[in-house]
Parts: sequence; structure tokens; C-alpha cells
Amino acid sequence: MNKRIVIILPCLLLLLLACFSLDSFLFEPTEVTEYFQPADMDTSWHVRFIIPDFLIEPDSLISQGNKIYGFFVKPDGLPEHSFESQVTIIYCHGKGENINRYWGRVELLWEMGYKVFIFDYQGYGKSEGSPSAAACYADGEAALDYCRSRSDVDTTKIIYYGWSLGSFIATHLASDIRHPPALILEAPIASVSAVTKEGTVLNFPGSYVAKADFDNEQRITKVNAPILILYGRKDETAVPERHAKVLIDILGKAQKPYESHEVVNAGHDDIPDVMGNEYTQVINNFITQHVQ
Repeated sequence: MNKRIVIILPCLLLLLLACFSLDSFLFEPTEVTEYFQPADMDTSWHVRFIIPDFLIEPDSLISQGNKIYGFFVKPDGLPEHSFESQVTIIYCHGKGENINRYWGRVELLWEMGYKVFIFDYQGYGKSEGSPSAAACYADGEAALDYCRSRSDVDTTKIIYYGWSLGSFIATHLASDIRHPPALILEAPIASVSAVTKEGTVLNFPGSYVAKADFDNEQRITKVNAPILILYGRKDETAVPERHAKVLIDILGKAQKPYESHEVVNAGHDDIPDVMGNEYTQVINNFITQHVQ
């Protein structure tokens, strides 16, 4: 191959990357006019509609001047002062769809007896605005402020739970905003840089092609709380060797308290389904041990 071409091709690639942003691939929102409409629900999401309407409180918050939407779910069938009913979980969902996609996950946590607040990022569902790292972080902070403002929430027992993209928001809250008693990360992503390195031949830093300040590798050691990491061995979206195991290695070297569970037959989206009853046991044991 001509030496000029060998030199020019990488330069052209650099120029293209300088004009290209990975950010648009980080978010895949869908909008809805109303939540939980049958036409907008997919059977693969395993939503059972088991939570009574009177225990679901829809609410709207203001984030960066935009209205975002969420649902606060109250527990049922437990004594008012039981341990589980005192715990509130802020659920930070993944990059795709909207709250509809993750309602089955809320149901699982609700069945355990916890209060749960799930919210849509800007541009998702009915929420105004457009998604970005800064917007998602602001949305998470608004969700935390909302939960802390409720008279029925014990502010010392608010846990952050992040799945996939949501792991960035949950870790941001835990490291930069307010330390929780516990942090749960499911199928976490190490950083945008790690994603970039997987998708390009050259090891460009993630900041070169993405504006998103998504970096769990840098933030996770600043979390002063026990961390539970769940990941699937067959995850092809966030390959464990480049994501979950990287974070686990960082926590180990920093001598931070953590638990990790590799789910042998699970991928990126089906960890609770594959774990079955074990999922409930692991979540409950972790919360009971570190929050109570």
C-alpha cells in the first residue's frame, strides 16, 4: 500500500472521529403520551401489573428546567415499621425505551417489601428535554432530592440501584452527591472509554469521541458504601472482562467493601430472570446486612 495512503487514512479517521460523537449511541429513548399502555408494552419485559394502583404515586420533578416523570411505589402487606418498608430504592434504568421497559424490575423490588422510586431521564417517556450525561446526572439528583423531601422516606435508608447505563447515574449519586448506606450495580459499564475501545481499532480515549462524563472507573473508589455488583457471564453488551470485572478489580485494590455475583447463564438484560429466587435472596441479604 502507498505510504501516503497509510499516513492519510489514520488522519482521515481522526478527523471523522473529531466530528463524530458517541453520545447519540448512548441513549435510545422512546416517548409516550401515557405510561403502561398495552400497545407500548413488550411481553419480553415481564411486566405483571401486580402492584395495586393505590400504591403507585405518579409525580413530576424539575431537572435543568425540564419536567421529568417518575413513580413512587409504596410497599404493601408489611407492618409500617418493618425493616423492609423503611428502605427506599432509587432505580436508575438503562439506556433504552422508558419506565415501561423497567416496570417488571420495579415489581421485583416491590415484592421484597421496599419502597421504590423510578424516574425517566430527560427525553425519555413523557419527560421533557434531551438526554445527555449532564442531564442524566441532574435527573438523578432531582430524584434523590424528591425522595429525601418525602415525609414517608427514612433518609438514612435510601439505596441507589443502577442497571447498565443507570450504573453511571447511581455511582455519580453515591460518589459525588450523597453517600448511601449501600449501592447496587447490575451489568455495570466501566466507562465510555471502555466502550470506545471495544468499538474502534485504535485506543482513543472515550472523551475524544464522546462528550459524556460517564466514568465509573474513576468514581467508584470515592463511594463510601458497600457495593453489590451483579453481572452475567454471557453479557455481550458490557463484556465482564472489560467492565464489571474491571470495576471489581479496582474495588479490590482500593480495599473497598463490595460483593460480586457472576450469573453463569445470564447476559446483559436477563440477570433477575436467570437468577430466579436467588435474585431476591442476594438483594435482601445485601440490604439487610449493610443497611440495617
